[in-house]
Amino acid sequence: MTSFDKAILRQIEVNQARTPTERFLALCDLLDLAREMAPKDAESVARRRRAIAARERDREAWRARYRQFIAQWRQDASTGI
Repeated sequence: MTSFDKAILRQIEVNQARTPTERFLALCDLLDLAREMAPKDAESVARRRRAIAARERDREAWRARYRQFIAQWRQDASTGI
């Protein structure tokens, strides 16, 4: 087993010994650090905005398909098909 594998197992042990609140706070700390490390140049900011917009479009498309499915299901249920 490599030292990297041992370090991973140790981190798992440490995390399992934490309370749910401590786990959540550790996750928040990790996310804050990742946010600080993220590139902040104009191109990176624009790329993140485009990614957020694309995810929102995907969500809206899924919601539209779901609404169509439910409407069709209701129509089929009302006609007894």
